[in-house]
Amino acid sequence: MRDRNTEKEKELAYYVSLGYTQKQAARIAAMDFERPYTGDGFGSNRRFSSGGGRILARPLMAMKRSSGPAAGAVNDALEPERCMVFTEPSMPSEAVPGAGPFPGVDIEDVRSDEYEHIEETGVQSTDVSPTSTFRTTFNTAAASILLGNFRNGTGFSHDMVRTEELLNFVPYDLKEAKDRLFEVTKELSREGDRGFLFLGIKARDVLPARKNIVLLIDTSGSMSSKTLQIRATLATVFASLRENDVFSIVTYSSEDKTFINGMKVGPKHGIDWVLDQLKEMYIEGCTNGSKGIETAYTIVEENYIDDGINRVILVTDGDLNFGITDKGGLIDLISKKRGTGAYLSCIGTGLYNLRDDKLDALAKNGNGNYFVVNGIADVKEILRKKYGSLVFPVAKNVKAQVEFNPAAVRGYKLIGYENRRLTHEQFRDDAVVAEPFGSGAYCAACYELYFSDPANVKPLKYRAAASAASAADGAAADGSAVAAGAEELATLTLRYQDVRSDEFSELEFVIDGSDSAPTENTAKAKECARIADVLRGGDSEGKKRRAIRDYLNLFAGTEYAESFEE
Repeated sequence: MRDRNTEKEKELAYYVSLGYTQKQAARIAAMDFERPYTGDGFGSNRRFSSGGGRILARPLMAMKRSSGPAAGAVNDALEPERCMVFTEPSMPSEAVPGAGPFPGVDIEDVRSDEYEHIEETGVQSTDVSPTSTFRTTFNTAAASILLGNFRNGTGFSHDMVRTEELLNFVPYDLKEAKDRLFEVTKELSREGDRGFLFLGIKARDVLPARKNIVLLIDTSGSMSSKTLQIRATLATVFASLRENDVFSIVTYSSEDKTFINGMKVGPKHGIDWVLDQLKEMYIEGCTNGSKGIETAYTIVEENYIDDGINRVILVTDGDLNFGITDKGGLIDLISKKRGTGAYLSCIGTGLYNLRDDKLDALAKNGNGNYFVVNGIADVKEILRKKYGSLVFPVAKNVKAQVEFNPAAVRGYKLIGYENRRLTHEQFRDDAVVAEPFGSGAYCAACYELYFSDPANVKPLKYRAAASAASAADGAAADGSAVAAGAEELATLTLRYQDVRSDEFSELEFVIDGSDSAPTENTAKAKECARIADVLRGGDSEGKKRRAIRDYLNLFAGTEYAESFEE
């Protein structure tokens, strides 16, 4: 079993690496967000149970909630203070591999995490669908979730596996964007009548602008075992701020509370001042997340910086049980907030109570991105390394469309992106929202290609006749076959919205049909696709865990990979 003192030392060392003094690091690490225990049983709703867990405030389960048109008003009228208690086992700051957090209990029988269903699609014929359109993303939440379950020795489910997010977590050697906002790295490998196309879309690095950050923290009872994630996110976000940046902290549980509103970072307002303001920040109560979101956006608008970055960073497990709780209602709420010009980033925490589907939906519809962290190793690899991408957007509503040349490609399959796919018409329909793209961020998109007619796809009678007539006309006119155009494999078009003017623009990249020398980029992407197939399939848990070990081999030699060997 891991030594908790060693884990605390790692946490302290991380804070020092951010630039905090040893004393400041110790203050941050000491935050447990617990009310002082008075000994009379009434000084706190958080007491230790005989099982070593904490007794937490949670909604009164016998209290029926309404549905229908008036549900929102009725549910809001329910008294948030009327909570019952249940015992949640305490967990170390870094989970112990193979132990699981509930000794003696099969976690698969009690876990309540939720994921959006993934409906897989097959090969597309270019005769029928010559274009492949999707929302770009550089999110990596799915990778963190799968690795977290591997670390804890718990199982994997089909809908956890968003293949594009596994692809995006892996480091690649990509062309830097210099003269334009995006650059594309293309690699093509062929094996007979099949091929594999790797497209790496990378954004230009931008100079950090002045920032207005609202840190919105879930302090409800379900977050009691996730205090490390709260501390580490707070420390990482604050360390990134510069003089005259604006910083606020809002929390929500049964009620929302504003601890800091519009503080300007400077000599008088450093981390010690912030920690002093948080002395009465406690974890307890129910989860009125929608009210917290409303308050956070009010504050971000109150302190809005016209020429800067305005962003809400939400830290939560997504378990919303008061106010607006259904995914549709949350999408409506956050879609209205898009009009403020502020961005939303979701930092998910935990594995067994994670409402991944809600956090993914909030980020997709709130001009934002979604990551998951469950320990110091995750925080260092994701929040710290990707912080610039997370906070500094270079474009909004970024969509990609790949138009294949039917003379060169007869069929294709986009790997992953099942829940981010769009129709051809939605590419230029600006009412259809997409995700933003961050500074220096990258998005990997890969295709299986078929250079002859793909199997099990019925050819179209009239389209085939029209194509034959067109080819005959082309040959008669210039003495060459239409297939001469096969030098161009495809064209990738990126459509995006300017972060300042809100005007839409497009960038076009011609993808030639020449083979590429084998590189690590293609090898890594192919391995990710294989691993995702195993994790989504019906293989045994042992084979799935072996697939995760193979995934970790893609990070061989890094501190992150080594954290799984301890």
